[in-house]
Amino acid sequence: MTRMFLAAAALALMPFAAMADSHAAAGSADLVNREVLQEKLLTGHDEMVVIVSKLVLAPGGRIPLHTHPGDEHAVIVTGGTATMPDGSTMDFADDTVMFFPAGMVHGGVTNAGETPIEILTTHVLEEGRPFQTLAE
Repeated sequence: MTRMFLAAAALALMPFAAMADSHAAAGSADLVNREVLQEKLLTGHDEMVVIVSKLVLAPGGRIPLHTHPGDEHAVIVTGGTATMPDGSTMDFADDTVMFFPAGMVHGGVTNAGETPIEILTTHVLEEGRPFQTLAE
């Protein structure tokens, strides 16, 4: 059951989310807001950067399918109902923790609820590489 949830979550949220500014579905860019809270080099690894962000997915907002060149850790602070890439819906509880290893395709979800879904993300990426790549 946990493995099934993680597989569904992998196709789900994360984040990222970071695509919101320039790659969101037409008409939904204003419904996805990603704010970088902190960006620092990883201690002892100057080739790696750690980026902590807050993502707010308003009702109707969509995160496109994408990948990152590093790991993403996410906590859904305020959950809600999302439409998944296959058209099904999934409820995400508050405080749900997710992990997406480098290169894993995730996202492709739309907030199907009436309130914003809020997510905190931490990305550990190679310095100088693009933050994400679209996968759709």
